[in-house]
Amino acid sequence: MKQTENFSDLQKQLETLNEVLRTSNKRHYELLESISDGFCAINREWCFTFINNSLESIFKKQRQELLGESLWSVFPIDSHPGIYNNIHQAMKELRVVRFQEYTPKFNKYLQFSAYPTKEGLSIFAQDVTEQVRMIEALIESEERFHMLANNIGEIFWIASPDMEEWYYVSPATKHILGFLSEEFEEKLDEVWKRVNRDDLHKVKEACEEMRERESIVEFRYQQPNQPMQWMRLKGLPVFKDGTLEVIVGITEDITKIIEREELLTRSEKLSTVGQLAAGIAHEIRNPLTSIKGFLQIIQSEGTVPPTYTSIMLDELDRIESIINEFLFLAKPQQEIKFEVQPFRPILEQVIGLMQGEANLKGIEIIVELNDLSLLKVKGNANHLKQAFVNIIKNAMEAIQAKGKIKIIGEVNSEKSILTVAVIDDGPGITQERLKKLGEPFYSTKEKGTGLGLMITRKLLEDHEGELLFDSEIGKGTSVYVKLPFIE
Repeated sequence: MKQTENFSDLQKQLETLNEVLRTSNKRHYELLESISDGFCAINREWCFTFINNSLESIFKKQRQELLGESLWSVFPIDSHPGIYNNIHQAMKELRVVRFQEYTPKFNKYLQFSAYPTKEGLSIFAQDVTEQVRMIEALIESEERFHMLANNIGEIFWIASPDMEEWYYVSPATKHILGFLSEEFEEKLDEVWKRVNRDDLHKVKEACEEMRERESIVEFRYQQPNQPMQWMRLKGLPVFKDGTLEVIVGITEDITKIIEREELLTRSEKLSTVGQLAAGIAHEIRNPLTSIKGFLQIIQSEGTVPPTYTSIMLDELDRIESIINEFLFLAKPQQEIKFEVQPFRPILEQVIGLMQGEANLKGIEIIVELNDLSLLKVKGNANHLKQAFVNIIKNAMEAIQAKGKIKIIGEVNSEKSILTVAVIDDGPGITQERLKKLGEPFYSTKEKGTGLGLMITRKLLEDHEGELLFDSEIGKGTSVYVKLPFIE
């Protein structure tokens, strides 16, 4: 009786255990059917013993078609060697293997995880095609971005909202700012120091505005031992979900644009002055000749005190000089004849001509022209002489007492450009007045018309040259003449 009861209890326990097992298997089945990843079980003969719904979708086949079939009927070995090698390794070495493969048959990227079991393998397969395509598109987009950003002439940059961190700075920094892009963040303080003091405030204001809206600012930038540059900085904020993420912008060198605008303005002024000259110079010159002639007769007769006639004749000479300048400006370009000739003798003749006047004023002229000895220029000797006479004369007039004028020649063989610097130790000129030099009717001299420098600039530009100025109060003024040469 007791044995019968024990057998009955054992039977109940087995039934309970089977029920638990059935329930557990059912839960596992439901779990495997509910997951988004594909799942299958294969035996040691590589045949499918279980396939869930998700894997049916990936394989685009019903499980009834695949159960009992070989895994390699789905992934032929010759076209899927990567899958074959990895799955084989998991089965042979009894270790977990994870890998990603492109499957040409389904045109998908699948992420596999193979787990060894007593019966064979449990394999999870996740369709990661969309993620892979997104990553490929992102990489391609990034490559295109870098190709574009690294090859444009402007500096493209991406900065943090406080502009303390710079996430990207394109390589154009080297030729625009004088720094390598990878040095930019550590040398940011140096960049700020090179911004012109008068422009610094507006540049910082523009950077503040970039946190809220697009902002553009133009400013001057000075690299050591280089001509001053004009820069344009443009930046705008990028928001994400209402929060400022980054500031992006472009910095470009607009020096040539500014120079072209200034050249156009000068050309327009020169044209206006030329038209004015053509209209009035001849009308004034004829009666002026008569007045001067009669005044000379009066002076010879002595009916008017000599002091008066001398003053009147000096003023008439000055008027005549101004009219001659007007007439020069009115002359057409085609009258100039150019010849290839040595440059140094032209300059030496001018220095010799001005030496006497310099001696009378107690001004020492120091000449260093060795570099110019073998150079030739294509130009008009008389016009070049007139240009240098005007420049040296201005330097002498700038020196109020005894002083020195240095005339130094330099050569840039790479660019085939010669430079003549005329440096005086006069009182100097403010930066504001320096900008206006060469404009018609603007002069730093009490009785100047401003036409002398305007004519000088025109003469040099006719020779494809440049006229540049630099000055510092209390130290003097430097005038630079740049001309193309022929060796």
